[in-house]
Amino acid sequence: MQFIADMHTHTIASTHAYSTVTENAAEAERKGIKLLAVTDHGTTMPDAPHEWHFYNLKVLPRKIGDVFIIRGIEANIIDFDGSIDVPDGMYSSLDWIIASYHFMVPSMPGTANQHTNSYIKALENPRINCLGHTDSSNYPYDVREVCIACREYGKAMELNVSHIRDIEKPSAQEACKFYRNMLTVCAEEGTNIVVNSDSHFWNTIGEFDPAAKLIEETKFPPELVLSLDERRMKDFITRHRQRNIFE
Repeated sequence: MQFIADMHTHTIASTHAYSTVTENAAEAERKGIKLLAVTDHGTTMPDAPHEWHFYNLKVLPRKIGDVFIIRGIEANIIDFDGSIDVPDGMYSSLDWIIASYHFMVPSMPGTANQHTNSYIKALENPRINCLGHTDSSNYPYDVREVCIACREYGKAMELNVSHIRDIEKPSAQEACKFYRNMLTVCAEEGTNIVVNSDSHFWNTIGEFDPAAKLIEETKFPPELVLSLDERRMKDFITRHRQRNIFE
């Protein structure tokens, strides 16, 4: 199973990550990854980069070696109306937006109904591409309702490999259980997924074996895995970006 994209990675701009864009790109090329998204944390996170980091992503070359660089952000969901910490003026600097819950963000978490509503409201935002690591037990939600909304709004659910990598840990076992169910629901509802490393150090870029195992175990349809198909992944990004960054 050859994945061609890693759409959730962090750099030293998020100070709890430890690699540069160049180091991540080199590892992506070694792993056969064609599309690499740089998605440092939105500014509500305590150690996130300043907003200038995101406005200035234009200085990154579009290609480093054979790897195409996607300028992105892992935005924080900041309320139960699905708002994210991306000001209107920043959207034009971004190719790819993941929306995630993080326990460091004030006023979170809430109830399962509040999380469900918040995810659905976030998916209504035309600029958001993907929901990030929705497996957290701190943020329960109605998986089917959210997967249906994800399909209806043309977005993707994330299978976050960082949460299932160390299978000996009870937390990873719980995450695997969650993702087996999520994959079953996504298959039933025709919802796209993206497999991402959520890498915080270069050596985990493109390390997708645990996800491949889950996909095979659940017999998940490969045509719903955007990160297996370069053309579909590029079309997905272009549709949301409303211009072709690959030309």
